[in-house]
Amino acid sequence: MAGDKTYIDISRAKCEQRDRLIRDEWKISQKLALGNNVLEVPRTCGVLSEREINITEYNDALDIIERIRQQVYTAEEVALAFCKRAAIAQQLTNCLTEIFFEEAIERARQLDKERAVNPSTPLKPLHGLPISLKDSFNIPGLDSTIGMTYFANKPATEYSALPKLLLDLGAVLYCKTNVPQTMMTADSDNNVFGRTLNPSNLKLTAGGSSGGEGSLIAMKGSVLGIGTDIAGSIRIPSVCNGIYGARPSSGIVPFAGQQSPEDPGMPGIEVVAGPMAISMRACSFFMKTIMSAEPWRYDSSCLHLRWQGQLNSRKPRIGVVFDDGLYTPFPPVRRAIQEAAQKLRDSGVDVVELRLPNVAEAVGITYGMFALDGCQFVQDLIKAGKEPEVESVKRVNLAAIPKSSLQDYMDLNAGRRKLQAVYHDFWLGNNLDALILPPAPQTATPFDEWGPISYTMLWNFLDYPATIIPTGRVQESDVVDGEESALYSEADLKNYKLYDSTETYRDAPLSIQVVGMRQEDEALAEIAGLVDSILNHSETG
Repeated sequence: MAGDKTYIDISRAKCEQRDRLIRDEWKISQKLALGNNVLEVPRTCGVLSEREINITEYNDALDIIERIRQQVYTAEEVALAFCKRAAIAQQLTNCLTEIFFEEAIERARQLDKERAVNPSTPLKPLHGLPISLKDSFNIPGLDSTIGMTYFANKPATEYSALPKLLLDLGAVLYCKTNVPQTMMTADSDNNVFGRTLNPSNLKLTAGGSSGGEGSLIAMKGSVLGIGTDIAGSIRIPSVCNGIYGARPSSGIVPFAGQQSPEDPGMPGIEVVAGPMAISMRACSFFMKTIMSAEPWRYDSSCLHLRWQGQLNSRKPRIGVVFDDGLYTPFPPVRRAIQEAAQKLRDSGVDVVELRLPNVAEAVGITYGMFALDGCQFVQDLIKAGKEPEVESVKRVNLAAIPKSSLQDYMDLNAGRRKLQAVYHDFWLGNNLDALILPPAPQTATPFDEWGPISYTMLWNFLDYPATIIPTGRVQESDVVDGEESALYSEADLKNYKLYDSTETYRDAPLSIQVVGMRQEDEALAEIAGLVDSILNHSETG
């Protein structure tokens, strides 16, 4: 850390540096009257032209690519529109960390020029598509602070593997997005950039750790962004913000070369990168594009697993799980999964009700694997940055987590393998193609209150791909019920009591989680597309 600057000085300088990169004409009026739901503000604030509203509001990633191909839009005007809308989102929700709008617009301009000079040259798969990135991805010349003062003003010198691949596929990168201090909580708040807000309800969390991505995409300042996930860090923000998000199996999407709060030699649960988007088909398209691009050339840990393009002619057999046996879902979450199961049955899908085995044991092993070093590495980073812990990190209480011995680690591995076999048998024994279940027992919660992560963490433990599909929002009919509805424990009751009124959770999004078997990512994408089409009447291709 340079000189005697405090973490407050560093934060002020970083935020001022970021804010100067927003053009004056893109700034919204301070006189604008805002409610708790700001999703409509980009359309009404007067910053975007009617054409820019159409570009950003009514197209998903596939639409953007196709309309650039057909020369309905230029790459430059698309980049400009999304940079402007991301600037609006930043002013309303504090979702961005690093801004490189001008470089993105220039890259898009060059793509247009190259196309004009060589009109017969085939366009790359992502030609002209703006893609946003979680702060942990390295871009030369930019910081990757991951919400920690220690990493401020230490710009990267090389690309992470995935941004490099995305650029080679023709994408336009234009901003990075906010995360929690340490990236180890579900509330995107830190001492460098502050807290990201939820545009559906500014009093609720945007989730974490890919919370900035969730908020930006909900505001349609991005149609496709990249997050990372080790316990739910793609899926939790997707739930909180009412967007689509996919946690792939490990080794599918390049992950190498990122900034991390974890010792680089740490074994255990693998963190993965994956898509967050405004449509299910955009998530599937991203997976298809990456798997077809020989990602192992960019990251040696990637599998040589290609997209096959095979479609299943029969409707799948889907297991439905109404709760995980540890935490009782809030009333609106119960309604969402019950309605989803009924709609699938009504459409002719074979749906079977199931209970998940050994969840508490899996959660215990997972927490042990997260903290093999007693979280000493990340604690040292906080101390080196001379900054305090934010509230959500305090609640994790890193210092209280004991360090594991080598024997402890071997025991954890043995336990994990045993439960992976249990779930393998569970899956095959029930002849499943997929599972649906709540992505969490709660919706987006008030700040720093997100508790249980067992509904998402389990699939990291098993390394099963999992996708979030939004299904609606909290309604007035989702009334608070009695404490006796909390079925399992004191911890369950404490979490359940957070749901205190429909007013507190006004406009909070609802979602379901769709899970597939390990390395069956393509099959899951197809099933998730089918489920989405049934629940949301959406396009599947």
